[in-house]
Amino acid sequence: MGVNEASRQFGIPGATLRRRRKNGDLVKRQLGPASILGSINESKLVAHIRKLQQCGFAPTRSMVRSMAFDLAEKLKLKYNFNRESRKAGYPWLESFLRRNKELAIRKSEGVSAARALGMNRKDVASYFSLLENTLTEHDLMNKPGSVFNMDETGLQLNNTPEHVVAIKGSKNVAAVTSSEKGETISIIACCNAEGAFIPPVCIFKGKNKKAEFEDGMPPGAAVFMGDKSAYVTKELFLRWLKEQFVPRKPVGKVLLLLDGHSSH
Repeated sequence: MGVNEASRQFGIPGATLRRRRKNGDLVKRQLGPASILGSINESKLVAHIRKLQQCGFAPTRSMVRSMAFDLAEKLKLKYNFNRESRKAGYPWLESFLRRNKELAIRKSEGVSAARALGMNRKDVASYFSLLENTLTEHDLMNKPGSVFNMDETGLQLNNTPEHVVAIKGSKNVAAVTSSEKGETISIIACCNAEGAFIPPVCIFKGKNKKAEFEDGMPPGAAVFMGDKSAYVTKELFLRWLKEQFVPRKPVGKVLLLLDGHSSH
């Protein structure tokens, strides 16, 4: 096939074909600027996103931008990402999606909606198949002491006033509670399949931790402070993982089961 015929058939300018043929330049390249992370690192990022989705934790656009920034920092690459927000920009995300056609922006199904609709046979079978394969692959099927489950729950600090014995005819009978409206705290609990518990962690809203917050807590338990709320954040969850779970887990591989909360 001649150059002119190839130009007509494939819609490529004839001058481009002649120049590339003359220079022996036969390597296909992406249009636009080169990737900041590089093609190899981007393929690893795509593989990581695919793995997260398979486990039910497909990342948001904001999370992917944070992943790109963290990866560039770890590899000490030159980048123009925002250091203050510690995220890659939206233009980078758009280019990343254009270069990796297997990825797309999809509307996810919230956990609450899934619970409202109820589980189905396919979801249940998929979950237990993944669980069985994971236990078998890592030789944990007969090691219940190495299979953990964690979750967090909210508790009200103040108690509900109860019926009390008082003087007959009294107009105002007060019962002291810990607060007026009732402050909510979060508790992270974790145990393994043998029933052994990791000491719990309580999360209070505020910056300054008081010593009395830990009064009466089990040995090894801890109090974390949340700047904006008493909810679990990804920073507090990572801290719990490093300071409470890892030092107390058995030697070797373990399996940690948890739900799809955004902080996880």
